[in-house]
Amino acid sequence: MSVATDLLKANRVGIRDLKEHLSGKFLKETLVITDRGTPVSVNLPYSDVLELMDILDELSDPGTIKAVQEGRKAIKAGVEGIPVSKVFDRIRSKRK
Repeated sequence: MSVATDLLKANRVGIRDLKEHLSGKFLKETLVITDRGTPVSVNLPYSDVLELMDILDELSDPGTIKAVQEGRKAIKAGVEGIPVSKVFDRIRSKRK
């Protein structure tokens, strides 16, 4: 998940600093906004928000839920798992 990785690696900026230097630069990057060092908000680029919404839609899809449940059962039975990205690719291709 690139959004999660970006969030973990995101720059941190204090509220005061953000207000003083608000610019397009800050608005185009993933930021963790802090108040006295404590994270209080996150700024995400629009494209990242769309990606997260797509992921949430897929995770609430009955077909996805069924595929994950079947995968968990298979792994418990000793079958080697497959990457989640491949599962999502299969589901997306079936939707088309």
